[in-house]
Amino acid sequence: MTPELMMGVMWLMPPAALWLSGPTRAWGGWACSAATALVWLAGLFLVPGAERLRWAAAGASSLGACLWAGIVVQRNAGEAVRLSEALAQRRATAAALTKGLAAAKSRSKDVEVEQREVHALYGMVKGMAEVMTWDGVRPKLEAAVEQYLRVEEFAVYVVEQKASDAMRLLARRRLSGSPGATWDTLSRWMQENAVAMTVARVVDKPERAVAVPIFESEKLIGYFYARIPREADAEAMLMRAQTFVEEISFAFRRIKLFQEVEKFSLVDGLTGAYRRRVLDERLAEEVVRAQTFKTTFCLMLLDIDKFKNLNDSYGHQFGDEVLSRVGEILRGSVYETDFVARYGGEEFAILLPRAEPAGVLRKAEALRKAIETASFELAMQRVSVTISLGIAHYPRDGAAADAIVRQADRALYHAKDTGRNRVVDVAEIPRKA
Repeated sequence: MTPELMMGVMWLMPPAALWLSGPTRAWGGWACSAATALVWLAGLFLVPGAERLRWAAAGASSLGACLWAGIVVQRNAGEAVRLSEALAQRRATAAALTKGLAAAKSRSKDVEVEQREVHALYGMVKGMAEVMTWDGVRPKLEAAVEQYLRVEEFAVYVVEQKASDAMRLLARRRLSGSPGATWDTLSRWMQENAVAMTVARVVDKPERAVAVPIFESEKLIGYFYARIPREADAEAMLMRAQTFVEEISFAFRRIKLFQEVEKFSLVDGLTGAYRRRVLDERLAEEVVRAQTFKTTFCLMLLDIDKFKNLNDSYGHQFGDEVLSRVGEILRGSVYETDFVARYGGEEFAILLPRAEPAGVLRKAEALRKAIETASFELAMQRVSVTISLGIAHYPRDGAAADAIVRQADRALYHAKDTGRNRVVDVAEIPRKA
């Protein structure tokens, strides 16, 4: 190697030392320093004597530069590591902040969607609350279930007004072959599987579904059952269903309150029978129906025998008890299609659609015997109570409502005039010559 080439190599060592050693590799500076020292020492023997002084100065400068590079890097290596770690930490923090911001945006969107759904549900429930009948609320309820819960297979049941332990179907979509398709199958399934009716739950067998009771305060007033869509989360669906039934319970309560108020205005509080004006309306409707469809009906008027004597002998409180008990017996002894009303005072009326004379006589006689054998007691004393009944038929005994009433009243008074505790069909009364 020529002295010129060795000089070039030696002058390249300092920049090589800086490049190899930065930012934390101090060994690069030491390696270059060693290489510089070797080249320098070798040059002392190869360089001519006149050039040795210049060569010694150049070698010392290069060696010093390489050593300086190694020393500086070694001193600053710890700081470089700290800076690198700080930079990595800042990058990690920035990444975490970015992720958190994305999650916050996602949650914000979820909350916004949930708020929109809640507002939509509130609007739907408000619409339901404006309806005062079960028939009117049904389409609004079905729309609310589909829009808020996004289910297409469901059933909603409400407590029967007459029986607090029975439920009737209010709304249903599909559910063929499901335990929730009818209340009988659903209640039987709950009994067989020891499922509490009063607890909201996710059902896994025989199908994925939510079963949620509907309460008014602590009173069970309805039940909601829905199949869970395949892609839906069961627990999330249960929470939404619980929110849903809490909201619709207010609409259900309004309807039930309205029905109770309406019932009090239509029904006599003492006897549980309908009031006279309701009978008049129903009788007029029945005449129109019978004329339209060429059918018949019967009006039965009955009166408690010697009721004034009962009041005078035993007091008005006992008289009220007799009226209440008679009303109860009458209502419990007729079909659901029959119509029992308090006609006035101690008189009652029973409207029997599509009734035939022979069947009406048997029913009237059964009512008479039921009252006669019923237990009416006061201070351990049994009090005898009987009734007299008069019967008239449409169109046999009249073509208008008032005519039928007059004929039934005529038959009733004939029963009372001929001994009481009797049943008289107006057709049996002899015509005056």
